[in-house]
Amino acid sequence: MDEVPWGRLGYWSGGSAAVPGLLRELAAVPPGSSEESPVWRLRDGLFQGMSTPGEVYDAAPYLVPYLLEVVKIARQPHRGLVVDLMTDIALAQPHRDVSWDPAAGPEPDHAALARAAMTADVDTIARWLNDASPKIVAGTARLLALLPEAATRSLPALRARAEKGVRPAGDAGAVTCVLAVAWLAAADHAEWFARLRHATTAHRDLRAMAVVGLALASPAAEPDSDAAVALLADAQADPASTFGHLRWHGDGVMPAGSALRRVEHWQRAVARDLLARPGLQRIDQALHGAREAIEHWRAAPTELLPMVADRVRDLVSAPSSVRRRRKLGQQDPLVSAVELIAHSGRAAAGHADLLAELLTGDPAEPWPDVAGPAVEGLARLGDGRCVPWLVAAFLDEYGHVKHLDVRDILPAMAAHSDALIPALRTYLGSPRYDSRDCLNALVSWGPAAAPLAPAVAAHVSPAYLSVALPLFGAIGPGAIDVEPQVRALLDEGDRAEAAWALWRITGEPGQAPALLTEHLARYGGHAAHDTAPMLEQLGPAAAAAVPVLREHLHDPEHGHLYDRVAIARALWAITGDGEGLVTPLLDAITARPLPGWGWRRPAPELLAVQALGMMGPVASAAVPALEAIAHGRARVTERAVRADERYQRAAQRALSIVDKQPPSSTRPGK
Repeated sequence: MDEVPWGRLGYWSGGSAAVPGLLRELAAVPPGSSEESPVWRLRDGLFQGMSTPGEVYDAAPYLVPYLLEVVKIARQPHRGLVVDLMTDIALAQPHRDVSWDPAAGPEPDHAALARAAMTADVDTIARWLNDASPKIVAGTARLLALLPEAATRSLPALRARAEKGVRPAGDAGAVTCVLAVAWLAAADHAEWFARLRHATTAHRDLRAMAVVGLALASPAAEPDSDAAVALLADAQADPASTFGHLRWHGDGVMPAGSALRRVEHWQRAVARDLLARPGLQRIDQALHGAREAIEHWRAAPTELLPMVADRVRDLVSAPSSVRRRRKLGQQDPLVSAVELIAHSGRAAAGHADLLAELLTGDPAEPWPDVAGPAVEGLARLGDGRCVPWLVAAFLDEYGHVKHLDVRDILPAMAAHSDALIPALRTYLGSPRYDSRDCLNALVSWGPAAAPLAPAVAAHVSPAYLSVALPLFGAIGPGAIDVEPQVRALLDEGDRAEAAWALWRITGEPGQAPALLTEHLARYGGHAAHDTAPMLEQLGPAAAAAVPVLREHLHDPEHGHLYDRVAIARALWAITGDGEGLVTPLLDAITARPLPGWGWRRPAPELLAVQALGMMGPVASAAVPALEAIAHGRARVTERAVRADERYQRAAQRALSIVDKQPPSSTRPGK
């Protein structure tokens, strides 16, 4: 252990001695200890960022054998956390070293190497299924589910442990083992799941998880009976269910939710069952089930939102004391239901009247809790009934604006710019708030934001005026009043973007092509994310940038780290030559999930879809990928309905252009 160069393999304070010290400390923790576990400090230096699973550093495969040894220590109080850590490693992506030299060969995939180390010792891991601790059993089952290469060795142990749970008492470990079998090889175990489902002596939760296995065995099939749907819904809704006590690293709050995301008809059927149940006792579970279905399946909002709206009406008519008897940290279900409608994309338009009815009282006074999501929902639809409330928020009444996602709601409200601009002037001039999100959102208004330009220039200090350049450029000639302030930035650090904004305002390219090209050459491909879109807008006038753009696009060493979508779009706009551009655009849109948002502009992946449409028949090779985005049943984003709808619309428009005529390597006229 002391011979491993830990200091070069992760980021722990204390250098190479940190990991051996933490492992020894972990192994020595006495039974019953209530001190903070060393596992948390161990994982701090192992992963990039705070997200789970995230990216894992090079230490992972070296660490696995020692973690296996720790779990073997009888009565070690943190063994469950160690199993969870191994699961996070198995789920993780490898951290990519930006300084890796391609001449040294392919960069090792340390996440895959860690999984291989676990697979090699899967017999040891499988023995943990016989542990006395339900948490260890459940965590082990999930870990084994992430090692499909070892399935032939782990499945017998998982089945054997699951069958121990065929008894009246609830057995969280057995339930999790059933799900692990379904995760690894559902189709091969349909008969086994059927026997468990109909085992009259088995606990309800075990039979319900067997239903999940049957659903995964035939993912395209409709539910075979209402009784099966009700059984699964009962287990989901019951707070005493073992479902609620399992940690399953997946997409749902409860394990079954993670699995149901693979079977559309079952997930929607369970959501319908839960929403149709009368009373408010299980409303939280019903809303959560509906949210999971709506966020994953494109057909779900049309089917489920009317039922959610009915529950909103029930909640409005219920005594507030009923809704307020909540556990600490639980949100009012009325607020949750309205948030769900507001985040459900275009289908929310059918319930705009309901959202408007919830806006009661004086918007200049403190808002009821439900007002915020109702305002956001109407604003996303561009519905003017939310204007008085937005005006009050931007006038800084009671700090309501802090609870609104300004970047998300302003773009659709451009048609109401005249009514909002006076209040926006006040908001942008307030020192209390960081207005950058607002400035970025107003870019989508284009010329409609022109009346705000002088106010922005007056209230933003000269040192930070550059943050408003994208807005001034989007406004164009309407921002002529701020031309002197923008021109003054030509002598500052943001010369390239200032030159671009001047071109947008005056119509004269001036120094913009040369300064942008110089900036890209000086700061390298990492600058392409911000610089290439401005070169794209300049089009043929930026011809001098073509050699630099091509150099970065084809950089064999670091090109994968650059925004190749922005570079490809700029090259197409400048040259009209599509040779070599379709592949980087196509590479950007094949991974799942696609991101919902970008920084200061739409996500590169959405811009890639749009670019393929702009290229027309040249991009014919992208038709299958575009069809998957345009016509797939599942969403291409993660918990981002409106973002998925943007991808879908962009792909549909792109297909209408790409499919029109035989492909050519250049656009018409070139």
